[in-house]
Amino acid sequence: MKKTLLFIMLVAVGSLSFAQSAMMKQHDRLQEIKMEKQKAVKDQSSFTSEVVSPYIANDRAADVVIGNTVYDLQSNATMQHRAYIFPDGTMSAVWTMGFVPSSYPERGTGYNYHDGTSWGPVPTDRIEGERVGWPCIAPYGETGEIVCVHTAADGLLFSWRPVKGEGDWSTFNLYGPASTGGLTWPRMITSGENNEVIHVIATLYTETFAGQTAPILYSRSMDGGVTWDPENMIFDEIGPDYTDGFGGDEYCWAPAEGNTIAFVAFGGFTDGAVMKSTDGGDNWDRITFYNSPEPMYDGTQALPRFGGGDSYNSAVIDASGKVHVAFGRMLHASDGTGTSSYYPYTDGLIYWNEDMPPLDSAMIGSDVFDLDNLEASGYLLARAQDHGDDTIVGIATYQASLTSMPQLVYNDGFIYAQYSAVSLGFDNSEFNFRHIWGEVSEGDGLWSTPTDYTGDVFHIFSECVFPSSSPTINTDIHTIYQTSNMPGIAERYTGHDPIDNNIVDLKIPLHVGVNNLDVASFEVSQNSPNPAVNNTTIVVNTSKIGQIQLRINNILGQEVYTEIDRGTTLGSHAFRLDVSNYESGLYFYTITVGNHSVTKKMLVK
Repeated sequence: MKKTLLFIMLVAVGSLSFAQSAMMKQHDRLQEIKMEKQKAVKDQSSFTSEVVSPYIANDRAADVVIGNTVYDLQSNATMQHRAYIFPDGTMSAVWTMGFVPSSYPERGTGYNYHDGTSWGPVPTDRIEGERVGWPCIAPYGETGEIVCVHTAADGLLFSWRPVKGEGDWSTFNLYGPASTGGLTWPRMITSGENNEVIHVIATLYTETFAGQTAPILYSRSMDGGVTWDPENMIFDEIGPDYTDGFGGDEYCWAPAEGNTIAFVAFGGFTDGAVMKSTDGGDNWDRITFYNSPEPMYDGTQALPRFGGGDSYNSAVIDASGKVHVAFGRMLHASDGTGTSSYYPYTDGLIYWNEDMPPLDSAMIGSDVFDLDNLEASGYLLARAQDHGDDTIVGIATYQASLTSMPQLVYNDGFIYAQYSAVSLGFDNSEFNFRHIWGEVSEGDGLWSTPTDYTGDVFHIFSECVFPSSSPTINTDIHTIYQTSNMPGIAERYTGHDPIDNNIVDLKIPLHVGVNNLDVASFEVSQNSPNPAVNNTTIVVNTSKIGQIQLRINNILGQEVYTEIDRGTTLGSHAFRLDVSNYESGLYFYTITVGNHSVTKKMLVK
């Protein structure tokens, strides 16, 4: 995002010169634009008219449409697991569905099933008998499935059936603690040999319980909801001694890996934490991946602009039990009077795993577009890309980074990331459209070239948001998302009147972009010795003649050393480094040859 940016939003702007001075003024202007942060909502609707989108058609060649909805608030932030591929190649998908503004009395779970050959008819009726929302789905039993939603007054409702894709749904409920208004915004996974153990986290809608406002509560059932143990448990490690509370949808499960289960809790302002259990939920440990400048923020503290997250998170557990996390980058500020603000032009999708130190606001930075420190330190997953046009026309409100809504999938040593990002070059003259993008990594912080999966002629006027990927795969990754021709959310930020939205199944081939991970023209050794005490050597073997650059950054992303080898010969090139004056700790060295770079870690003692 180191290019000319044009902003036409919120204020009237005259014609701008593309001279260097104008570019600098424009950058400064974007730096200062901020919006008031709105709280998550359980139910909201502000409109009474229904408008049919002229750009939505079920027979578009590029889309596999599995459902429709006029109600378009699929989440306040982080998405649930809303798709699941079973071992036999069949697949189930769910979404919040409603068609009658403004109260949507028939709102509930839209459900469709792929029998291994094709999807079923687009549904028109919810699976529940009452008004509900926020569904998540998981396998249940040897051949069954289960869906969890929140209700208006009956806590969480679980609908299940012993055979996926067929038969009637049976139900049971989980209620919140006594004297509270009930559980909301649930996240559910199942574990065990036959997926018989139900794990659910949820929060209380703007209520105080056990000394914390809107705490995250954990419940587990091993007998189909007959009993829960624990039931509505607060985690001490993210309890009232650590944070003031959580907003809706600021948390998500990683898919279970054997007996290892974990979830992310991160609203972007306070600390970001992984809660992890290696014994199926009996015992838990907290792992911090972001240290906030004010972990106990409650609206009364004045905070200048600082870097944090945007509340859109995702997590996976690899085969070794290591947790990987992605979240949208966001700059925040607070005036100390109960009002917090965010900077809507903040760019960047951040990656972290358990082998990496936690981030802090200094590492994330306070410039909306400056991602160099994160990239140099191995924390940057993605930034906004252009399609031959680098103009930002305007940004519809999702309270998200320009690159956000991540979904991580782990398979056979690879981490696949799908996300929704503002795509420069696609706009309706008022807002840029968001597209579904993807990258792949081997879990080392090095990512393939971004791929825009919806950057074709069929999606010139498509807003692609709220992706949710199946945590399992067959021969492909499947991600469902919501699309219409109007950027923004009618039901949340009053961006436009309600319109028709499609729910689309996007098929992504495995290993797309993997070739971009392997730079055939050169290889970079691990520095030796490592850890380094006084001296260490980095060897580069190249099959091309050309300049070789070495850059070393500390954990804050600050450049501490650079060196250039003219590379006038083929073969081996050695960089011999004196690190005797370096502070002890973790460093990242980046070798760049032509347009390709490789980054590795180095320890100094």
